Amino acid sequence: MSHPADPLALYPAHVAAMSHRYAQAAARGGFDALVIGSGILRYHFQDDQAYPYVADPCFRQWAPLLKHPGAAIVLEAGRQPILVLLQPEDYWHQPPDLPPEVIAARFDLRIIRNPADITHHLPRPALRTAVLGMPEQWDGLLPAAPRNPHAVVAGLHYARAVKTPWEIACIRAAAVIATPGHQAALAAFRAGAGEFDILAAFLGGCRQTEPELPYGAIVALNEHAATLHYQHRDRTAPRPHDLHSLLIDAGCSSCGYACDITRSYAFRDDEFAGMIADMDRLQQALCAAVRPGLPFAELHRQAHLGLGDLLARWDLVRMEPAAMVTAGVTAIFLPHGLGHLLGLQVHDVGGHMADESGTALQPPADFPRLRFLRPLEPGQVVTIEPGVYFIGSLLARLRAGPASGAVNWDRVERLRKFGGIRIEDDVLVTDSGAENLTRPLLGH
Repeated sequence: MSHPADPLALYPAHVAAMSHRYAQAAARGGFDALVIGSGILRYHFQDDQAYPYVADPCFRQWAPLLKHPGAAIVLEAGRQPILVLLQPEDYWHQPPDLPPEVIAARFDLRIIRNPADITHHLPRPALRTAVLGMPEQWDGLLPAAPRNPHAVVAGLHYARAVKTPWEIACIRAAAVIATPGHQAALAAFRAGAGEFDILAAFLGGCRQTEPELPYGAIVALNEHAATLHYQHRDRTAPRPHDLHSLLIDAGCSSCGYACDITRSYAFRDDEFAGMIADMDRLQQALCAAVRPGLPFAELHRQAHLGLGDLLARWDLVRMEPAAMVTAGVTAIFLPHGLGHLLGLQVHDVGGHMADESGTALQPPADFPRLRFLRPLEPGQVVTIEPGVYFIGSLLARLRAGPASGAVNWDRVERLRKFGGIRIEDDVLVTDSGAENLTRPLLGH
């Protein structure tokens, strides 16, 4: 926690806000106490090797302790929150560090040496208690306590969309950490490196390991950029004359909060480089359009109209932009949503909720699979990530459909070797508009 833009000075006020929020959630569910588990290690089948541990988001929201499996926070009305940390006596593994004083001072800190000792610190049996987090952590414990009851979880998920100053500072800090990683990855690409070595450059620049990243980094050269969540990393670099483009979608974490940044690059100063510049201008116009009260689905529609304009300008589709959107042509080239909430999870929760009860918002008929449907509010952090892709299966659907005659198929085929373009920034909704958290650090 010693990186630049250290947000810990904002942490005490954040804990006070969480105390109020979680007390309200417990009351809505009719509970006297909540127990928030950090989660436990999970092991490969018939093996003693564990999967990478990820602390539960609700636990991280209270305590930015990322290496403490078997821990818990106990909340009871009128009492200081209890933080129970497992510090096993183990000569095979190094126990996790205790939290710094600014964190520890917010809790009644209790240390246990064996997992079973947590029973001494759980709420009294007379209290109506609910458990949040990985249910397996509580096997054999608190048998009468509901696990993740909807009445509690829905309200917490809805509220999570609006960040406290501490949470915003954590997301800013994550972007600061990611910036040298992206710069190192671009330098490796310019030098002709392959996907595996570009990823290694990113990790070296940001000084985080792959398990520490908030999501699996996407490093896609050439046509691989047409796979939206491309997950492989070729070890062999393409020959220089076969190297055309890079799409890198990679974020970092700070105190358990994520940033999410995507950039696209052309290897040469060619027509594809010009297309990237055009998409960058559209993306920045969409970022500038973020403002309180705007339904995100409306901004998504603006992105499709803007893409339609580019498809016409690039001589890929010979239709009016609005007609392209209505006919579903733009959805062939941009099949994902414009963005999503960002925070404790890279695709943070609450985007489909109308209120604290969890009532679902209905998506527009023409865009039925958006991750985020709520109106924009001050304190939300959203990604803005328009793109254009040349995806074989979707292009085949377009070729077989009624709009096929409006498509310049020769030009489409020439561009397929580039895969696609995506440009993504993290944007904070403010009282009067928006602040781009990533663009000042990384540029285009």
